[in-house]
Amino acid sequence: MPITVSVFGGVVQDLLTITDRPPDDGETVVASSFSMAPGGKGSNSAVAVHRLTRSKPKKKEPSAEAANGPTLADLTYDDDINVRMVGAVGTLDGFGEPLKKNLVECGVNVDGVRVVEGERTAVANILVDAETKANRIMQFPGAAYSVQAEDFMTAESLGGGIRPDLLICQLECHRSAVEQAIETAGREGIDVLLNPSPAFFLMPEYYPHITHLVMNETEAVLLSKMEADDVEQQSWSKVATYFIAELGVKNVVVTLGEKGAYYHNEITSGSVPAEANLTIRDTSGAG
Repeated sequence: MPITVSVFGGVVQDLLTITDRPPDDGETVVASSFSMAPGGKGSNSAVAVHRLTRSKPKKKEPSAEAANGPTLADLTYDDDINVRMVGAVGTLDGFGEPLKKNLVECGVNVDGVRVVEGERTAVANILVDAETKANRIMQFPGAAYSVQAEDFMTAESLGGGIRPDLLICQLECHRSAVEQAIETAGREGIDVLLNPSPAFFLMPEYYPHITHLVMNETEAVLLSKMEADDVEQQSWSKVATYFIAELGVKNVVVTLGEKGAYYHNEITSGSVPAEANLTIRDTSGAG
């Protein structure tokens, strides 16, 4: 039986602007470039999982139905791990169907991505500093907020009709929907990986259902309720211990940008250095 990984999160249209410097309050600056691309923390995670768990797919001869591009049936993959996306897109802006098509072309099943009439698809406005490559993101959730807690009462609902072996969540959808998905997964014995971004607090009773908590420095500080000035490289053990000992999370990873990552569980802990000798173009979606 193949392993099924389900990702519940945003299916988002990214609007990417690169500028030599971000504008100050009330200032207008001329950008150096603009582009549009498929995005969303959820969609990015689904595509990343697919690519990391198999070699490059082989294309078959397109079917008659694939005149406008390949369908999932027109691609062959090692099928020991299946990736499924769960979320929603809208109909008011023309972004939804192309985003679903892109996921299919990337090998991700979209049976769990609903199309919501009369709603707009989620959009992320991303501003990138051309020199530092740092980004600022403002996201409009749109149809993503149509997904409600009552949509995740069964194991099968977590995988778009199929019980997953692993559920990956972000916080791009309603908190109540994410919490219910986590609770259902925990009740059904399904592992959960939570990337708490955009960061906001979950009720403490949901943390024991989380198998892997993966967050960046800002999210870790916010959710641990520590003061940013009190957190240093040596403090990550204390931060991780809070989530494990007090909240019941099983494994914690804190991503540290150019400093690598810190990992911690009840058995072991340590740091992993960042990859060296890389040219960084844009960190959007890298989390």
